Amino acid sequence: MDKKIKVPTTGVSDFRELILGGKGKYVDKTEILYNLASEADQQLFISRPRRFGKSLMLSTLQSMFEGHRELFRELAINSLPWEGWETPTPVYKFTMSDAVGDTYDAFKEELGNLVDDLFEQAGIPLPDKGTAAGRFNKFLKAAAAKSPTKKIVILIDEYDEPVAKFLDDLGTLHKVRSVLHDFYEKLKVNSGAIRFLMMTGVTKLTKLSVFSGLNHLTDLSMSPAYATLLGYTPDELDGSLRENVEVFAEKNGMDFEAAKTALLSWYDGYRFSPDSEAKVCNPVSLGKALKEGKLANYWETTGRATMIVNRIKAADEIPADLDGMVVDPLELDVCDAETMPLAALLYQGGYLTIKRVRPSGRIDLGIPNEEVSGSLAKGYVSSILHNGISDWNEELADAQDDLIEKGVETLLSKNLKAAFATVPHEWKIEDEKEVKRYFLLFMKLIGADISGERQSARGRADAILKDKNGVYVFEFKYGKTAREALEQARTKEYASPWLDADLPVFYVGVNYNPQQRGIDDPLVEPLKRTEPCN
Repeated sequence: MDKKIKVPTTGVSDFRELILGGKGKYVDKTEILYNLASEADQQLFISRPRRFGKSLMLSTLQSMFEGHRELFRELAINSLPWEGWETPTPVYKFTMSDAVGDTYDAFKEELGNLVDDLFEQAGIPLPDKGTAAGRFNKFLKAAAAKSPTKKIVILIDEYDEPVAKFLDDLGTLHKVRSVLHDFYEKLKVNSGAIRFLMMTGVTKLTKLSVFSGLNHLTDLSMSPAYATLLGYTPDELDGSLRENVEVFAEKNGMDFEAAKTALLSWYDGYRFSPDSEAKVCNPVSLGKALKEGKLANYWETTGRATMIVNRIKAADEIPADLDGMVVDPLELDVCDAETMPLAALLYQGGYLTIKRVRPSGRIDLGIPNEEVSGSLAKGYVSSILHNGISDWNEELADAQDDLIEKGVETLLSKNLKAAFATVPHEWKIEDEKEVKRYFLLFMKLIGADISGERQSARGRADAILKDKNGVYVFEFKYGKTAREALEQARTKEYASPWLDADLPVFYVGVNYNPQQRGIDDPLVEPLKRTEPCN
């Protein structure tokens, strides 16, 4: 194994440091950035989930416009007629996370400090007084006048951070948003002095108000031309990341294709344009998996948003319900801070992605991959169990061990009953749908190969579970008996799609007993292959 092989960066967001410091591999996106920046006087915005490489992209653009060709010798843009090599443009890059404060007054002070830093960076005397927006306006004019090209480049990261701080305090949020509106509006007023502007963020929580002063921006968030700008594609796993996948495969006793398939299952699946079927992997999670040599939920520590998990809880949803949400494209484009529409929050936050575009233009959303599915479920369970999470995690660990070592029948007779016994009292299990939802959540959390309703010739099975020993076809009942559930599954031939399966097929009947607040002993019976099936 070649230990000198660089892995994709998971923490370095400074392009110069990445290239010169040898601290990670840069997956070449410079041809796309060249196309992005070549047109005159571009004024752009793009949103992506956290930890998708937005800061590194801005740093790369900074080095491009400042003309640091020595950093790009081995990259695609080096052979392209890039203007920056001959006529560099002064670049002013800042992150609005530096303007976050715990109070409205603290926010205004930090925003003022940010503007003062820009004057110092440009070597321009500080104005004596004025609002942050007014001083920013003076900075833009003075910096452009000082520039050899009479133009400047502005790169703004995390534009939405000051607003996100006050989502639970709408009174302060409105005041912060008003200040930001005036601040960002100066970019439009001085657009003639700006050669290139790029703003990035996670959400569009402030679009209706803050962006009303920036209606000249081109939003690339759903552009098919830039669907793969951030994140790694399956082709890049075959190309510049191939040696990393090979090392991962060796560590895990796999061949290359099996390793690639596993990595894509865990970290791929993000589709950002309804007009392109291109999908990308979460770059930080994939990079961590390649570095550590194992599949794991890295999203939980790098990208999970408590606000979004709480919003799911408040909407009385659980992660198993989120697959298959159908929305109009416009519902994903704007997110109002006061109402926080669930679909837009989940999409912009990276918890849901585009799965299919219908002929009508409506979009089917779904959970992108195994990592996000686990992160959603665990975050949701943590938010409802509070202090009981340690007991819950112990139940999950036991269930995972039993599923692997003893099989599905032990899981059903022991672990599933224990899981239902820990259902919090605030959960109202009042019908078969609630029983199934809880079951699917539990199975997802332990990593079982589980899917929801599956159509047969005469109806739908409630769930299908697969393992190395067989295919298990479930029917759930509420306040009846496991026998009744089993007989319905058999009578309606829910197992018919698996008649030709190589594995044994079993019917499983599960009944939730509302008086006991738990499930009766599940019944498991094998499918008789001689049964007639339509």
